[in-house]
Amino acid sequence: MLQVILSDVHSNLEAFEAVLTDISKRFRGEITQIISLGDLIGYGPNPVECILLSIHHNIINIRGNHELALSVDKTKFNPSAQRAINWTKQTIQKNINNPKVKQFFQSLTNEYRSDSGTFSGGIIYAHGSPRGIIDEYVIRRDDLFNLADEVKKNLKDNFEEVTEIGFLGHTHIPYICTTDFYLIHPEWQNYEPYPLLSGTKTIVNVGAVGQPRDNDNRACYATFDGTNVTHYRVEYPIARTVARMQAVTELDSALWQRLEKGK
Repeated sequence: MLQVILSDVHSNLEAFEAVLTDISKRFRGEITQIISLGDLIGYGPNPVECILLSIHHNIINIRGNHELALSVDKTKFNPSAQRAINWTKQTIQKNINNPKVKQFFQSLTNEYRSDSGTFSGGIIYAHGSPRGIIDEYVIRRDDLFNLADEVKKNLKDNFEEVTEIGFLGHTHIPYICTTDFYLIHPEWQNYEPYPLLSGTKTIVNVGAVGQPRDNDNRACYATFDGTNVTHYRVEYPIARTVARMQAVTELDSALWQRLEKGK
């Protein structure tokens, strides 16, 4: 069993294609399942194309806050993000009669659970947090260097909803955190496989494919083989994505500038 877990493609077709190509070349048919933890759409210039690519690869899709925003008006977006949401909604609406687009939205779920390898107690896959808050930031970027008391309390509450492993996205920052608050960024261990211990609760953030925010502009995804979690970074033609975004007036410059900076 070898799973790919990815998140936050954010309508970035070039990054998504690069990751899927990397998976195909690196693992050569070994992958048994690909799970996307939400926000396949939003921010970027190719929401429909990313949806169709996801369906083509039989990816299990979790609902992110950007998918939720298409049907719920009460959201927590800054003006730039809201303009991108409005444009994304209009673009998808023009293609809503496409059966595969309908299939994508009908298949969305707020979480996915599975048993895997030695982790018979169960694994939860969600966008924001294990406790079901789609837009919750369990650990923010600044928290990686200082787990304040309120962050630890929040983590403790979320670990209550984790049987053994929780895979998350949303923050756009990859990390691994155990229930005793041992926290690492995969860069700190040179992206080597990290063994998860049965009986020790662990939350894993898989980072972002389409809009990394950890000062590394390469796309990020993770694999899980039943024992080890491994994060990977993939270069993609950022300039091509930026050019596509610049052609859409509703997508603010800040959205493509952060792609180049990776933050």
